[in-house]
Amino acid sequence: MSVFTTTAYTTDKLTLGQRRVMLAAVDEDGRLPDGANQRVLNNISESWARTDPAAGGRFLTAEGRAALAPLGRFSLLARANPETGHLPGTTGHSDMLALVRDGLAVLQDNEGRPLPVTDRWERGNSLRITERGRRLVGMPLTAPPFAERHPVSSWAMWKREGEPARPVQILGWPLADGTVRVLPSGTRLSYAESAERPVPAEQLHPAPQAPMTTVTNRSDDRRKTMTDRTPEPTLDDELEALRGLAAAVVKSMTPSAETWEQVKALEERATAGYELAERFTEFDQQATADRRAPKAWGISRELSEEQIAAELEKRPELQALGGFVATLAQLGMAPWQMANMVRKVKAYHEACTAES
Repeated sequence: MSVFTTTAYTTDKLTLGQRRVMLAAVDEDGRLPDGANQRVLNNISESWARTDPAAGGRFLTAEGRAALAPLGRFSLLARANPETGHLPGTTGHSDMLALVRDGLAVLQDNEGRPLPVTDRWERGNSLRITERGRRLVGMPLTAPPFAERHPVSSWAMWKREGEPARPVQILGWPLADGTVRVLPSGTRLSYAESAERPVPAEQLHPAPQAPMTTVTNRSDDRRKTMTDRTPEPTLDDELEALRGLAAAVVKSMTPSAETWEQVKALEERATAGYELAERFTEFDQQATADRRAPKAWGISRELSEEQIAAELEKRPELQALGGFVATLAQLGMAPWQMANMVRKVKAYHEACTAES
């Protein structure tokens, strides 16, 4: 089946007969009905309905579906909640009339009873997508396996190549073109990045669940659970994000692109540049602090007599420290660090002896 893409549009206007026949084709998985008026069928161009000799009929193309649903109405239908059918936001009066007229949406009350369009402004009434509307935009009629892994309103991780995973909220099911509408989340996102958008379904992965820790050492012997905090991103993760932003800043533009496309590309470059500068400053401060205060040096170690004996056998130079091995371990030094210190002291002493 030909898939309607959000970049397709048409400026040609359908006649009432053509619209009736092509809407009927939507109900039949895109196949034009054989019993339709032959004159109407002949006036439907191949760009709207292509002949398929193997299947023995004519089927709607992406351009034909675009002629039935202008870009704004298609976007409205594609953003419908697949579980409840509710259309999001506020629908213009003319769009509402057109969607109801073509059978792509229906006005219903809270209990799902259809209503005339004159009751649009009554409290509790709302537009909902119909089965024909679902077929037009490629929305599944029943819940696919994807909905079991990622229910509507649940959280997932959006992972693109070369960029760190980003948490997103699932807003729908995969459409016929393989995309799912999501809402990115994050405190560092720009206005453009935080807007809902379609993303490929294969880039969505389950969100990690926070581990549950059982607390048993309570004075009243009661057992309670608490959720660990989500770990902060590491420097390596942040470095990958900075590389992705840098690539967006220096991304080349197509010379033959339209003016509005070049302006949009420049705006995206500027947004990425500002975010790159802010995040690099934070990254530099964090990396500098990490270099000046290595975490491994702040961990005390309690070495048993057997462990000390094993280290002395492995590193004979530690014999010079005697009982200070355990003390230095408590201060956070590893055995290899103690050995290096002893070697440096011996080298310095030998150098002083040779000079004298």
